[in-house]
Amino acid sequence: MMELLKKHKNYFIIGVAILCAGLVYLAIPDGGSDEVTATQTVTKEEKPEKEEIKTSGYIYIDIKGAVRAPGVYKLPVDARVQDVVKIAGGLTGEADNSKLNLAEKLKDEMSIYVYEKGEEGPALPVANAEETTNTTEKININSATKADLQQVPGIGESKATAIIEYREKEGLFQTIEDLKNVSGIGEKTVEKLKEYLDVN
Repeated sequence: MMELLKKHKNYFIIGVAILCAGLVYLAIPDGGSDEVTATQTVTKEEKPEKEEIKTSGYIYIDIKGAVRAPGVYKLPVDARVQDVVKIAGGLTGEADNSKLNLAEKLKDEMSIYVYEKGEEGPALPVANAEETTNTTEKININSATKADLQQVPGIGESKATAIIEYREKEGLFQTIEDLKNVSGIGEKTVEKLKEYLDVN
């Protein structure tokens, strides 16, 4: 009987030891869960950096010609030509601002050239010239001034001067086709000018 009790006692001790070992194992922290948490933390920290790049509020503009400090400048996305001219030190005394639209909105990587007085260049951007012709009557070439003629797409300072000199020497134009007689103006140019000019 005593031997039987000793055997049961040994089994009980072994059972308690196994149970304690199991509890100790469960109490040990899982290293894998820490790694997952760390990975998730890194991912969350990287997101704000990517969003910051996407929402960059600046553009880069290259301005050349008749400004005091030509170069590439960083400006806000809603900046206009007058802003980059100001940052570039302003216009020089030789600048021809009649060929510059100071109210034009800037775009990234845009290049602006400021003409000097006497340089050949567009008097107005094409888009603005088209809007003008759509909302006003045609220009009368028999009474137009040099400045009036330069507002027409395709007519620069030299052509405007030639038209006026021809008019003063040969008399009033009878038809638009008479422009072919003006030095520097060909048949193709006349066809384009018919949309903007008149003789009445």
